[in-house]
Parts: sequence; C-alpha cells; structure tokens
Amino acid sequence: MVALVVDGGHDLENAVRRAARSRGISLQQARPLLATVHQAIAEYRALFRPQQLEQLRERRELARQAMQTFEVFRPRLAGALVRGDGPLERIRLLLVAETPEQVAMHLADRHMPWRESAIELHYSGGRRLMQPALLFVAGDTTVELVILDAGSHSDPPRDPITGGRLATLDAAALDALLLPAPT
Repeated sequence: MVALVVDGGHDLENAVRRAARSRGISLQQARPLLATVHQAIAEYRALFRPQQLEQLRERRELARQAMQTFEVFRPRLAGALVRGDGPLERIRLLLVAETPEQVAMHLADRHMPWRESAIELHYSGGRRLMQPALLFVAGDTTVELVILDAGSHSDPPRDPITGGRLATLDAAALDALLLPAPT
C-alpha cells in the first residue's frame, strides 16, 4: 500500500480501499491500521524517496502562500499535504464563501487564470456531495479551491476512510509544520 501512495501516485483513500479489497477485509477493519500507514509512508519516503520530502515542504510553502492570498475566505489546507500521505502534485484548500463567484472575482482581480470544477466530499450520514471548485496552476502545481458555504462549520467534510472530521490545517498549524526540525 505504501508503494501505491509514494510511487504510484494514488491517494491514501484509494490505496486503503484497494488494499482492503485485495485482502478481503472491510474498510472498517482497515481503519485501525491508518496510524501505522501514515508512519510507514513517512519512513518509506525518508529512506527511499528523500527528494519527495523536499517536494512536500515546497508544496506546503506554496500552500501557505495561497492561504495568504485567500485569507479573506478562511482557508484550510486539506488533502495529502496535511499528513504527507499521498500525491504531492496538488494543493487543496477549503474556502468559505457565500458564492463561488466571490472566489472567482478574487482570482480575476489578481489576473489569475482559473477553471471551474467540482470535488466530491464526504459528509455525516454517509452523504457525498459535490462542492464547487476553482482550479489554477502555480508553477507545476495545481491548486484546488474548494468552496464551502458559510454554514459548513455545523456539518464539516468527513474523512472518507475514518468517517471522522476531515483533517485540515489552518495557517498557524501549517506554519508550525514548516518550522525547521529541532536538531
């Protein structure tokens, strides 16, 4: 499973589902192993793909810059860059806005070309909802701005594997991750 994520470009959800299916177990039975999977991915990258650790840091720094650009929309980093447990080519920010047009205008004011999309997110009760998203490219990285409505704090997106609240980072938490490791 670790190689699927690190070398194969699969996100963790896809890799866990594939691994559970291949072993004939349910996703619920695979959930307790997630903590060891996160650790195994980090160890594998450190040993065999150290260049990906630098890439992870660079993407997180780029995500921080994007968060500053969109701070009026209370951005939170979501996806593989939160734990470093998936493909590193994409930055996903969850934004809160009354309408997608507000975010589009923010992009237009900064002369940033973008395209519309939609992202499926999981919610309580097993619901899956498509949320509007705007995508733009920064260097060789795709940035997804997933737009949540102002009432989303009462029913936040859920982690598709655990069913718990989706792991996200606000700007302060991301800054803490970006601090140099103590030696």
